[in-house]
Amino acid sequence: MRSIANEIQLGAALRERREHAGLTQGRLAGRAGVSRAFIIDLERGRRPRAELGRVLAVMRALDAAITLVDVEHRDTEDVLNELLGEL
Repeated sequence: MRSIANEIQLGAALRERREHAGLTQGRLAGRAGVSRAFIIDLERGRRPRAELGRVLAVMRALDAAITLVDVEHRDTEDVLNELLGEL
């Protein structure tokens, strides 16, 4: 499972999944009911405000899903101690 924190990472993950499935952008767009231009922009991280329903349609067309996970919050001191401890 991959952790995705921004639209660039989401786009890269979707592109990787599409390519692994052997789908063209046009074919994926047809399956998801969106335009090829939307897929291109989504894969490039150029749709930071994309409608969630359209993004989910693309994900369903790729047999993918979203899993919410807790993010570990660390303060600067913890990060520095971890880095310095590894030296």
